[in-house]
Amino acid sequence: MTCQEVYVAPKPPSPIAEGLLSLWHLDPNVAFLNHGSFGATPRKVLDAQTKWRERFEAQPIEMLDRQGGELLSQARKAVGEFVGSRGDDLAFVANATCGINAVLRSIDIRPGDELLTTNHVYNGVRQTFRYIAGCTGAKYIELEIPIPIHSEEQVINAIAEAITDRTRILVIDHITSDTAIIFPVKRIVDLCHKNNVEVLVDGAHAPGMIDLNISEIAPTYYAANLHKWVCAPKGAAFLWVTPEHQNQIHPNTISHFLNEGFVEEFKWQATRDITAWLSVPNAIEYLADIGWHKIKQHNHQLATWAQAMLSERWDVTATTPLDGSMLGSMTSLPLPANAKAYKEPRLFMRHLYVDHKIEVPINDWQGQWLIRPSCQIYNLASEYERLADAVITLCESAGR
Repeated sequence: MTCQEVYVAPKPPSPIAEGLLSLWHLDPNVAFLNHGSFGATPRKVLDAQTKWRERFEAQPIEMLDRQGGELLSQARKAVGEFVGSRGDDLAFVANATCGINAVLRSIDIRPGDELLTTNHVYNGVRQTFRYIAGCTGAKYIELEIPIPIHSEEQVINAIAEAITDRTRILVIDHITSDTAIIFPVKRIVDLCHKNNVEVLVDGAHAPGMIDLNISEIAPTYYAANLHKWVCAPKGAAFLWVTPEHQNQIHPNTISHFLNEGFVEEFKWQATRDITAWLSVPNAIEYLADIGWHKIKQHNHQLATWAQAMLSERWDVTATTPLDGSMLGSMTSLPLPANAKAYKEPRLFMRHLYVDHKIEVPINDWQGQWLIRPSCQIYNLASEYERLADAVITLCESAGR
């Protein structure tokens, strides 16, 4: 099914339970449709982090110096079980961009090597690639994959044609940031392995949004956030590295344990607050009580319905098939043409927030203004209908 085919969206899912917004600190007067940017942490998970902080402040040396390594090991084990990995094959970092930096700054990149990604790359990663290319004499290549995307084959074929014998590494999004597309990473990883190309998956949005088994995907490297869809505190993320490459990868902050092994180096990245990392098992367990499958299913169904409804209301073509086959818990659509009368996407976004109390990201993606509503269990269908009305109102105002 393509984006242009007629598709009748199902009704939005019923809420999992009443009053779920109260489990978060979010302002009830604002329709918060931007969980994808920084996540949002439930009250109970923040309470757990506060207890960790109190323990550390009561005994700073005991907790950080003597017990810190074992506590982090236990937290890594819980994360590993959640994402399909051994705990010792992953390390905590502050965010996915930090993990990607650690890889690209560690591996041997030489003049003439090709650093490959797509035009859907997160801009922070784009800038990292450009920096590394400038330092090493490598060539940065940003492969164009136009939207709308009709099938996984478009992505696979484009990458297959772009790989050459000079390709040193491919960085590929599991779920793209601006365009909210689930890329077929398992097939992409298999393609890269056949061509002896290392692949780094930017999984910033994947944990907690979709089912994830990193060992089955088997990339060379995988970086992901836990403060987004796992709802852990800000600053919780991880870097996974296949065992045969672990001794090559170092944290961005080199400290006491250089060359003593992947786990040893990353568990001590200078003095820092590690309570966000230690709170990740609390977040996983808290949402497991609601039901991870139930959460993912609800959010996906809501995103699929919202995409179809907004496409129809605004008379625009969605970036992916309307059946939701390449969506997780976010969708991305172009705004109506009149929106550009506001000159800058951030100005339109500001009007949505100030005038209509709607928080949602809008980005200029290669000349198209894309709006990216997120769907979390605290969101209601009425909030997306409110978004549809608000965008139409602002666009009509611009045309006067």
